[in-house]
Amino acid sequence: MSALSPLQLALAAGALVGLLATTLELFALRAVRRRRLPPPPSFPTASVIKPLCGLDDELEENLRSHVQLQYPADWEIVLGVRSEEDPAYPVARALAAAHPERVRLVLQEGEPGHNPKVNQLITLTRAARYDVIALTDSNVRVEPGYLVEVASMLAQPGVGLATQIIGGVGERSVGAALDNITLAYFGATNLAASSAIMKWDHVVGKSMALRRDVLEAAGGWHEVKDHLAEDELLGKILRRRGLRSSLCPTPVQNVQVGQRVKDFVGRQTRWLTMRFRTVFPGVLLEPLLLPVLLALAVALLSPRNGWGWGLFAAAYAWEAVMVQLSARMVRGYGFKAWHLLLLPLREALFLAAWARGATLQHVDWRGRRLRVLRGTRLAEREALERVRNINKLRS
Repeated sequence: MSALSPLQLALAAGALVGLLATTLELFALRAVRRRRLPPPPSFPTASVIKPLCGLDDELEENLRSHVQLQYPADWEIVLGVRSEEDPAYPVARALAAAHPERVRLVLQEGEPGHNPKVNQLITLTRAARYDVIALTDSNVRVEPGYLVEVASMLAQPGVGLATQIIGGVGERSVGAALDNITLAYFGATNLAASSAIMKWDHVVGKSMALRRDVLEAAGGWHEVKDHLAEDELLGKILRRRGLRSSLCPTPVQNVQVGQRVKDFVGRQTRWLTMRFRTVFPGVLLEPLLLPVLLALAVALLSPRNGWGWGLFAAAYAWEAVMVQLSARMVRGYGFKAWHLLLLPLREALFLAAWARGATLQHVDWRGRRLRVLRGTRLAEREALERVRNINKLRS
């Protein structure tokens, strides 16, 4: 059995570091899930706003989970679509008609910014009646106690924004399984480690809540209407005002059933494009969180060397255990056996998205092609081309 080369030793060391780091993150996730919040001293009125765009998987069931919220103060659900032509419009209209005392549907008014989601949030917040603005994406499903936990978190001293861990559920396709594994094993554990170990809570725009007066004091959604990663930017604005964002212990569920592998790669690439502009240089360490891929590289460099394959088998087995444990913590059950066979593929595609995100200058989002400038500022690609052409003519 031959000795490993320096490159193999470096890759093996990286794999071991990755396994150690992800194990620590798993303990951090356990700590966050075990947090106990005191009952809120009071229950502020709350508006749950949901920007809709297209027919997400199980959209009707996702919306109905919000109707089933249990909250002792006045609260409402405000659904928003860009236009009546949106495929989500009939579903939203039917729910509003079935629950007129609780649910309202509004159409987007204008496009004040380049971020299409924030454009909807501006209209929805203007239409909302109550003190707390709780935002959840259209593919998010919540527990009945969601608003009570939000009220408890926002009552904590120094907390300006409450956000949640995201657990992916419902996978039937390969792409959906890859996405949901990533949410449980990478997304949830990273958020928990940042919160429990580094004492720095990132903001997850899929589910967050803040008081209306806090949002207005920060400049409202207009402050982030021309930026990608508007959630992280809003968190930074609040930090400058002496308020922190805090991670609630109860996850919300992100429903993904039939996504394609192409969708998984595209979504991860867009998120990595954001992370290269918001958490640099920390994002450079993310390939270390791919221990199975690193161990596989060690084995493939010397396929006849048993040490490499032994490391790969050990890394694969340990990661499979951690994936199952993290899944049980964020969604209550693990993945099927065939899903675990996808772990090397998930890491290879994630690495490809990481490399692409490092250099990508534009994103395709909600039917719009946007150029990402410094500081995650967005611009219409066509508008930039027009400016360049004018400048060329002038010169």
